[in-house]
Amino acid sequence: MRNTRKLMTVVACLLAVGLLFAAVGLAQDRTGPRAMMKEDVFTPLTKGYDFLKEGKYEAAEYQFKDALSRDRYNPFALNNLAVLQERAGKLKDALAYLNDAKAHAAEYFDQVEQTCFVDGLCSAVKPQRKMGTKSTIAPIIDENYNKLQEKISKTPMSPEPSTAPRMK
Repeated sequence: MRNTRKLMTVVACLLAVGLLFAAVGLAQDRTGPRAMMKEDVFTPLTKGYDFLKEGKYEAAEYQFKDALSRDRYNPFALNNLAVLQERAGKLKDALAYLNDAKAHAAEYFDQVEQTCFVDGLCSAVKPQRKMGTKSTIAPIIDENYNKLQEKISKTPMSPEPSTAPRMK
């Protein structure tokens, strides 16, 4: 009876330690490369790329958001959405997408094809089904981020609308 209690206590302690290590591992930021993108993320990205090339921007945006719903910090989808927002003149929204993209871009070693808009952000929109030795999307996102910040600094901001004073 006494040995059974000791055994149960040891097992409970081992389980607690195992759960603690698992929780710490999940809480830490990922610093290494990810496995190749899953098909359910890759497919909407490539469809979005095709729509983007055809000038079907709303359809492209839908596909990139679909990819994000499956992989929240996918830098390809985030970069592409930033490009679409920048084209629409929504510079702050584009910058927000690029901020999210920068957070995990170095972890994605998927190779990319690149298409650039004239005077706009470069859209590294179509990942390839092969892994590289380093991230090819991270430097593109950094470049887009810097270009966008420069564009924002040169763009005069329209004044915020105000409410008229109350009439007496």
